[in-house]
Amino acid sequence: MTRIAIAGLGTVGHAIAAGMTGDMPGITLSAVATRNAAAARAQLAALGLGQVALPSLHNIGEHADIVIECGGAGVLREIAVPVLEAGRQLLVMSAGALLASPDMLALWERHRNRIHIPSGAIGGLDAVAAMAEGDIRSAKLVTRKPPAALRGVAWLGEQGIDPDRVVQPTLVFAGCALDAVGRFPANLNVAAALSLAGIGPQRTRVELWVDPAARGNCHAIEVESDSGTMRFSIEAQPSANPGTSSLAARSALALLRRMAT
Repeated sequence: MTRIAIAGLGTVGHAIAAGMTGDMPGITLSAVATRNAAAARAQLAALGLGQVALPSLHNIGEHADIVIECGGAGVLREIAVPVLEAGRQLLVMSAGALLASPDMLALWERHRNRIHIPSGAIGGLDAVAAMAEGDIRSAKLVTRKPPAALRGVAWLGEQGIDPDRVVQPTLVFAGCALDAVGRFPANLNVAAALSLAGIGPQRTRVELWVDPAARGNCHAIEVESDSGTMRFSIEAQPSANPGTSSLAARSALALLRRMAT
């Protein structure tokens, strides 16, 4: 039986925990770590998971074979080294946090055989990784989000952009994935995932549009390589958090099934 622990029980973490109450042969949720154990206990009890352990974030690796980070950059930084040093596998939902500092990027390079990034709200990353075995000439992500998904983004406020006042599709960012993640740390994990699968965060180009007509988070990828051209697009329905796709948690569950087989 493969033991799974979740670090962070927000929208994504809760959805993964709920998904694990279904038919997941060979997998068991063994632990959940959050900064509010009492709230976590109440959420788990409501899911019928009252017997799950509640260790500290720092000790979560002692309670599982696979740890899923669902709590953002701060949680990833706190758990990554202890989990990896304990020999565990680490699933990273906040892929952008791996680009946040040189030491986190170095950690990814050193342990990439045990750090796994679910596809999240996009797809085709297996094909991008295959292309990267040869020569990728260019990689581009174009993301369109409804205004609600970008409310409260500090960088947009600094630029004088209020997403709720946007009345037509508006390009609010164009640059490399590294800068995109720096300006939108909670909104463009897909850019980090694409860049880490392919040609890196400085060569991967990103456009972000605020689109009042968008019904969900829309992502279009185009990759040019010596093995061919890939074009992929998806309109992902938002979760309870409008900035997060419902596919994010489901991609983690699908990856867990493959890893535990």
